[in-house]
Amino acid sequence: MARLTWLADVLRGAGLTVHEVAGWRTRGANSLSTIRGITCHATAGSRNATDAGEINVLINGSTTAPPPIAQLYLSRTGAWHVVASGRCNHNKTGWAGPNKGYGNSNLLGIEAANDNHGEPWPARQYESYVRGVAALVKRLGIPVSRVAGHKEHQPAAGRPAGERSTKTDPTFDMNRFRRDVAAVLAGDDQEEDVDDATINKIAARAGQATVRQLMGRTGPTVEQALQPMPAKLAQILANQQVLLGKDWVDEEQIVNGVLAGLGSKDLDEVATALKAAFGDRVDELAAKLTADAAS
Repeated sequence: MARLTWLADVLRGAGLTVHEVAGWRTRGANSLSTIRGITCHATAGSRNATDAGEINVLINGSTTAPPPIAQLYLSRTGAWHVVASGRCNHNKTGWAGPNKGYGNSNLLGIEAANDNHGEPWPARQYESYVRGVAALVKRLGIPVSRVAGHKEHQPAAGRPAGERSTKTDPTFDMNRFRRDVAAVLAGDDQEEDVDDATINKIAARAGQATVRQLMGRTGPTVEQALQPMPAKLAQILANQQVLLGKDWVDEEQIVNGVLAGLGSKDLDEVATALKAAFGDRVDELAAKLTADAAS
């Protein structure tokens, strides 16, 4: 299989922030076969680790994995970094999960910054993870069911005899993650419910107590809120018609009526009315009227 030189373009096409790590187009072995699935990882690094530090590990390897470790890196900010286009060493041949029996030659690896020991996943990072994986799934032409967590691919349960490399990353629920990816692909991700904890964080940033307190936990949907609008608009129009005494306002009739009214008044009254209406421009109006009369 050719190198995955389309990675940056596909992620950008999904509206995500993408950084290209120098040399990524030629980094990784030329031994990729057909990509059968995606493995989602967490770096398990320090919470204080920088993106540059984490990417350096992916490029140069670690004590347990030769370089490069993964094709993609996802920052806590939600930004993507493309690290390699060839085969990387991010997992073993799995003995469980959706991609059982497949290894590095058939799986695309994503390392996301997280200590994997209880660190919360920022909403912007999680959302970016979901949208990025959705874009990759679509480009690869694989089912969402082929998206697996490292913990599903190499779990402690059922490990082969003598195998020590078992994994627990990432810490979020992979079943929900796959549902979220499927929702994006279906185009209805806006319907996905948001948990109270996330909503309260957003509300706190805006200086509110909780959004739920303002709008109710089971507030109306946008569609439900808009349903009464046609009737309300019709009522406004009806009220306007009653006030005006007719179906609509004819501007020309109004102007003609005003002019007719002025024409029946004493010139002093007309002058006073025009001066009140035109203010400082009354002299300009008088000059214009004089010029028109002369012509």
